[in-house]
Amino acid sequence: MVWFVGIVLLLALLAALLAPRLHRLEQERRQRQGDEHYRKLLQAAADHAITTAVRARLAEPVVDLHITVPMRVSVGDVTARAHEDFALEVPRDHAAAMLRHRLEFRGHARWPDLITDAFDDEEDPTP
Repeated sequence: MVWFVGIVLLLALLAALLAPRLHRLEQERRQRQGDEHYRKLLQAAADHAITTAVRARLAEPVVDLHITVPMRVSVGDVTARAHEDFALEVPRDHAAAMLRHRLEFRGHARWPDLITDAFDDEEDPTP
């Protein structure tokens, strides 16, 4: 019977010592989930802004085969879309970074007729 009480006391002590660590691990897991959710919403907002710009460009009538209508998408479009679609307030630097990433991922960053301010915030590596 004494060994049973000893085991119970040992388990109670172990639980008391592990509780703060388990709580901290749970908080870190929730923070990672929140960060991932934020990133996904911001990515969706950037994709929606790019898609809207592409559709607007394609909707323009072709009057001269030598003149192409530029595609215009701005950081403000991404922040507005995030606010309208997801009620998400996004800092300008986060929106610019995601817009750059999504333009490059979707292959639009190399378009010669792309007009965007997403690359204006990048630091110039040359002095």
